[in-house]
Amino acid sequence: MFPDDVEQFLVTEGNEANNTAPVYNGRSFLYDFKKGDFIYKNGTPIEVTGLKALEVWIEKVIRTERFRFNVHKGVNYGVTIEDLIGSLLPRGYIESEMTRELTESILENPLVDDLTNWNFEVEGSLWTISFTVQTVEGAFEMEVSA
Repeated sequence: MFPDDVEQFLVTEGNEANNTAPVYNGRSFLYDFKKGDFIYKNGTPIEVTGLKALEVWIEKVIRTERFRFNVHKGVNYGVTIEDLIGSLLPRGYIESEMTRELTESILENPLVDDLTNWNFEVEGSLWTISFTVQTVEGAFEMEVSA
């Protein structure tokens, strides 16, 4: 099921001792985050490139709690915002920390220049975070609900 040469898909800068993040390689597969599964066409996952692949990569980073999964051991992948969601800390502090954490994690990608226009909405325990991603190829809007 897995390719013989997995290394071609896992590009890293430096080594694990430096705790570096995997480098985005410009390819991804469409993923339905609501259903929790890849999107298929004729039984094959749909591959995307360019800004759409970057969008998928960003949402994966946001939805991955850093240090939780062994597969990400030794790399700076994901975010640490789980403890903020649902906490009794002031909302302004939570939004500030989320902005900082998300920005640090997403800017690991060399194609992302900046993240701007942050907006946070809360309905019960559901947080919706929206922002603009400035890239070397142009800008696009992101919205992630969790």
